[in-house]
Amino acid sequence: MTSVVVSNLCRHFGAYKALDDISFAVEDGEFLTLLGPSGCGKSTTLTALAGLDRPTSGSIWINGQIMFDSSEGTFIDAQFRNLGLMFQSYALWPHMTVYKNLDFALELRKVRGQSAKKQIEEALEMVDMLAFIDRYPGELSGGQQQRVALARTLVYRPQLLLLDEPLSNLDAKLREKARVWLRDLQRKTGVTTIYVTHDQEEALSLSDRIIVMNKGRIVQADTPRNIYEQPADQFVADFVGASNLLNVTVRIDDRGEAKAIIDTDTALSLPPTLKGLLEGPAVLSIRPENIRLDSKPSAENAVRYTLRNTSYLGAREQVVVKVGDEELRVDTRGGAPKENGLLSIPGEAIRVFPGSTP
Repeated sequence: MTSVVVSNLCRHFGAYKALDDISFAVEDGEFLTLLGPSGCGKSTTLTALAGLDRPTSGSIWINGQIMFDSSEGTFIDAQFRNLGLMFQSYALWPHMTVYKNLDFALELRKVRGQSAKKQIEEALEMVDMLAFIDRYPGELSGGQQQRVALARTLVYRPQLLLLDEPLSNLDAKLREKARVWLRDLQRKTGVTTIYVTHDQEEALSLSDRIIVMNKGRIVQADTPRNIYEQPADQFVADFVGASNLLNVTVRIDDRGEAKAIIDTDTALSLPPTLKGLLEGPAVLSIRPENIRLDSKPSAENAVRYTLRNTSYLGAREQVVVKVGDEELRVDTRGGAPKENGLLSIPGEAIRVFPGSTP
């Protein structure tokens, strides 16, 4: 069952198009992430779904009910949409206990007495914070405050959960732990979740599906694996994870075999699985972990490199090498490479996009 349907949604501020004709659907129980840089329109999308902002045109349906339709003049206010919303600021009342913070959210919905007490205890148990029910926010760590804020969004049992950068205020270690329990919690509750972040790791680890946005438009919508391994364009390849982007010239011979020409001495064979290749200037993308250093001459796409520098990062070394006039970043776990040698690039890991790098 489809939980959310967004069709041809636009949000204009004068001549500026914060959202430019976006459409997508979210299945019941799905964890969908809106991923993109600042100003791409992801938070604007979330506030439109929440009813905190009225879009310019388009329509929004949530659980089979129309929330916004510009053609009919329909707009349902936020308080009448059964959803939970959490921003990066937890906004807990400092003078109220954990219990009272959750109870206040229920009072606004006229849930009181034993019913409220039961829902509060259930929500706190979901986030492992029941033992802190009588504490004040100032007596909790950042991670604990975040869990209480999430419990507050779950306490009135919303059909849809909207999360806008909820982990951004946590340090790296806490953020990593929070990702695990947040994903477990979403699977346990089964609540449809739309999550906004600019953090690629969060998006890849949490999501059933990712929508990558840029300049108010949807660039690619797919599974995390396909977003990473099959980026739709140069922007996605560069924004999601690390990628080497090289300006090349594509040449196709009489047998239909394609090569990417890096310079007069260096060319890479392109696999036949790359569809729609055209001759001319292009951008070649290759992930640092897919490049193999100190290869044999018989290896696929073996080309000569010169070592520029290495950075020890604990579990891996990040190496910068020069191939022709281009520099490549390489991730390796095999220790320091030779000063000069051959590297290989498997054709199946290469992506090619039209145009040139900025």
